[in-house]
Amino acid sequence: MDHYVHYEELTKLLKRLTDKYASISKLHSIGKSVQGRDLWAVQITDKINEVEPGEPMFKYVGNMHGNEAIGRQVLIYLIEYLLKNYKHQPRVTKLIDTTNIYIMPSMNPDGFEAASEGDCAGIQGRPNANGKDLNRNFPDQFNNWATYNIEHDAQPETRAIINWVRNSRFVLSANLHGGSLVASYPFDSNSVHIAQDVASPTPDNSVFRHLATVYATKHRTMSKGDPTCHEHFPGGITNGAKWYDVPGGMEDINYLLSNCFEITLELSCCKYPTANHLEQEWAKNKEALLSYIEETHNGVHGFVKDQNGKPILDAVVHVQGIKHNVTTAKNGDFWRLLVPGDYQVYACAKGHRCVMKKINVPKTGHVNVEFQLPVDENANPIEDLLLRMRRDLSNSFSPLTTSPMHYLTDSTLGYIPFSANDLKDVFSKWSKPLTFIHHNYDQMTTFLQNYAKGFPEITKLYTIGKSVEGRELWVLEISDNPGKHEPGEPEFKYVGNMHGNEVVGREMLLLLIKVLCVNYKSYPQIGAIVKNTRIHIMPSMNPDGYEQAIIGDDRAGRENVHNVDLNRDFPDRFDSDAEIRSKIRQPETLALIKWITSNPFVLSANLHGGSLVANYPYDNTPDGQVAYSKSPDDALFRELALTYSNAHPVMNHAKSCPGYSDEIFEKGITNGAKWYVVNGGMQDFNYLHSNCFEITVEMGCTKFPKADRLHSYWDAHKLPLILFMTQVHKGVRGFVMSDDGKLLKRAVITVSGINHMVYTADDGDYWRLLLPGTYNIMAAADGYDSEKKEIIVPHGLALVVNFTLKATKKKPTLSQILPHVVGKPHSDGQKEDVHTLQSTKQPITIKPQYISGFASWSHHNYKQMIAFFENFSQAYSDITSQTSIGESIEGRKIYSFEVSEDAGIPKEGRHQ
Repeated sequence: MDHYVHYEELTKLLKRLTDKYASISKLHSIGKSVQGRDLWAVQITDKINEVEPGEPMFKYVGNMHGNEAIGRQVLIYLIEYLLKNYKHQPRVTKLIDTTNIYIMPSMNPDGFEAASEGDCAGIQGRPNANGKDLNRNFPDQFNNWATYNIEHDAQPETRAIINWVRNSRFVLSANLHGGSLVASYPFDSNSVHIAQDVASPTPDNSVFRHLATVYATKHRTMSKGDPTCHEHFPGGITNGAKWYDVPGGMEDINYLLSNCFEITLELSCCKYPTANHLEQEWAKNKEALLSYIEETHNGVHGFVKDQNGKPILDAVVHVQGIKHNVTTAKNGDFWRLLVPGDYQVYACAKGHRCVMKKINVPKTGHVNVEFQLPVDENANPIEDLLLRMRRDLSNSFSPLTTSPMHYLTDSTLGYIPFSANDLKDVFSKWSKPLTFIHHNYDQMTTFLQNYAKGFPEITKLYTIGKSVEGRELWVLEISDNPGKHEPGEPEFKYVGNMHGNEVVGREMLLLLIKVLCVNYKSYPQIGAIVKNTRIHIMPSMNPDGYEQAIIGDDRAGRENVHNVDLNRDFPDRFDSDAEIRSKIRQPETLALIKWITSNPFVLSANLHGGSLVANYPYDNTPDGQVAYSKSPDDALFRELALTYSNAHPVMNHAKSCPGYSDEIFEKGITNGAKWYVVNGGMQDFNYLHSNCFEITVEMGCTKFPKADRLHSYWDAHKLPLILFMTQVHKGVRGFVMSDDGKLLKRAVITVSGINHMVYTADDGDYWRLLLPGTYNIMAAADGYDSEKKEIIVPHGLALVVNFTLKATKKKPTLSQILPHVVGKPHSDGQKEDVHTLQSTKQPITIKPQYISGFASWSHHNYKQMIAFFENFSQAYSDITSQTSIGESIEGRKIYSFEVSEDAGIPKEGRHQ
């Protein structure tokens, strides 16, 4: 065939071939183009009417851009070659006997009909008939992933491909283009959409590089380069985004939405060469096309079955250390592409226990393995193990799992820096601050307004209130969607200048704003922080005090203009109710209280000056004496403080400030009350009255240094300021919803052994900072049965744990919880329910309930009393605490059972 085959001729040709070779081929239309042309795909396999267990699926897609014609034509040649050589050539026969092959010569038949033969560099016919570039029309993980609607945003051709990919278990694929000579592998877009030179690797980068290399080296010229091309690529391969950013590309969506690994093949520097070049183009690509299909069989493949040998559909196959999973087909079969090496492979399924096998993928390319999973209804739900987000596109991109999260995929989160090494290259190249000056209120206001105007796509300037003298308490929000909480995205805050004369934090926060704004598009690490986090920065909580402060003066301006120390003005955990009600608080304090309790902040730092240390709760003690005062999350707070201290060049050296030789802080951190007691401090208030974990950072020995020293302060604090911020992405996160899909706000999240609760936000999302380790975590909500899970919190990014709570069918009664309570029957023969007990929201409101309907209460012996305590401790762990205060002469423990909103915490000054 020495000419290009247009649509009508192609249709007749494919029908004729599939009729002639009906035992091994079938013609499918997976959809229609804008102008009604069928999107033909030829299926080729030995048992054409069967789904063979263990046989992988492969596809080639050509002519996505209508004017890039070489791919279309070589795929037509390939269809003919495979069909005609089955049972004649052993290699072709083996391919067809062992692989379910699909070949789509043209994804854009309308565009092809509009293109012109011989047009090497033009764009006529590139888009579809609606003028849309189909390789920019898919959902993009870094751009419109959460808002993409398949019915409204996808072109007919795009929609057909998405549904085809979703509904099939393709293992490997290639998308054939023209205009260059290279094998391009995912990801095609980067998190900040920088046009060129920003690589965006997948978790399977080594596999994709191998696949691209196979095609490039088997192609006659791709790996060597073509002198007629204006671009040359080492080895003939490139990461797509490093070449140029392609938001909405097809190869990325194959990887993100399905089991399929896809690369993009640019086959010719001329997009639509004249037909006399077709024979040589087929010769260049033939071996590469066959070799690439053969790669479908490499890696690990096999079956996942239950303990009785029954196949398990949609079991997850996870490779340790690679944040991308595949799932099993209906016969329990799976295919997981891997390069040669040793791996730990896990198979997991809902209602079954995970099984791990150590495997070696040999240099010959593949290994077979079978998993048998024991039934275990208490095993973690499978969504806890999914390390990537998959979505059900049939319902306008609603999530495939129960999570409604608008959170980003792991490929984006993977850029978040957790160490100095992660930021080494950024700091060496990023746009650095050049001006280091002090900013008074007016100058600070102008600075913030300028950045809000200059970067409206990621910033919003707002005020949470006014100071005593009427100055605004400014906050600059930095986020990819400023002005709103995104479900699943954690919120972080920095507060500076609480003491007006402690100014280093104020200036460091202005510099932090600057570097985040000017660098977020240029560096994936900064872009990932901005895109994944809703950041709130308040440079000055005490602007009035600042205006009174003087350089070098340690006292003037510390308090607000009412001479009140704002860090002694918050409600304290040891204040009596009368004290809390009667105290008149400052407007700055009231504004912060409202702000803290109205937003789902997860992590925070309050920046002070006068020492060099990271200080963590608690700040107060029951008797007001200096002593270590542990919070329930003491180990976590220590680690958070160490994160800041260890990132600072000298803070962890434990050197005292001049004139304070007795103040030496081991590793640069301290428990607040062990240093000195603070009644009414802000960090304790954050922890006790919100979900937010806050530490206090003393930025340096001098409270108000000269401006020429600000540069050195910035050099010391830029790394810890950024790394502390990224700690918000650790621990465990997820959503709590009802079994009918309702998002549950104010649901309670508790962790066994840690007497501190957090609550879900309005969208049912929660974040619980935790150190790596094994925990039992529970979600509870009023009117629903609670749910417990055992989890393993990893190092690095937070584990996703979602809860689905079932509505309580009948309210539990005291007689149900305590079987030894005997009720007196009513005249109708039914026992009266008394004293209904349910989980309650915080704050707990107790309504009087009067017990009636019982003739008597039974006595409890020692064992019954212990059971009584255990029943209630388990059912109401959020408001109860059981402690032993000693033993009887016969060795029985004497128990005290506490019922309180914050059970287990001493309550000096409160009625008990």
